[in-house]
Amino acid sequence: MALDAAPMTDGFGRRFHYLRLSVTEVCNFSCTYCLPNGWKKTGPLSFLTVEEIRRLVAGFSALGLSKVRLTGGEPTVRKDFNAIIETVAAAPGVAKVAMTTNGWNLARHAADWRASGLSHINVSIDSIDPETFHRITGHDKLSQVLTGLDLALAGGFSAVAGPASSGIVRSPSASSN
Repeated sequence: MALDAAPMTDGFGRRFHYLRLSVTEVCNFSCTYCLPNGWKKTGPLSFLTVEEIRRLVAGFSALGLSKVRLTGGEPTVRKDFNAIIETVAAAPGVAKVAMTTNGWNLARHAADWRASGLSHINVSIDSIDPETFHRITGHDKLSQVLTGLDLALAGGFSAVAGPASSGIVRSPSASSN
């Protein structure tokens, strides 16, 4: 089946360059606004395989999409997350591979993810006050998240962003804070 390579547009003629791809519904935090009782398995887990992701991204990139944002749940809970990044980054036409994360795994894997082709990171930090962070997320991991954010900021990513209220943003067009 051949794809029509016409660019994807909406009813107002705006082009879509960006795919937001949820790679899991699993999350390791128990945020009061999202999963107040923690993530609970409700049936057999059936996530897209790396090969399915490769085919999906290839199809969308053939339609003109050049940026893929990996999300979840928490995308970094997947054991094959590096392979997912590598697969998406290798897709013809994909220029940016981004992710949204709660940051729990940044300190451990930021360098590996960058080497795999991740170019942009958005870290969702609910509060920079440790007690509030713990109360919202159900975890005492703010220090770990901030250490990971520091490593990401120093790690050569094209853009790293934390919460807008924190002033933690770095990109070629923004000053480092």
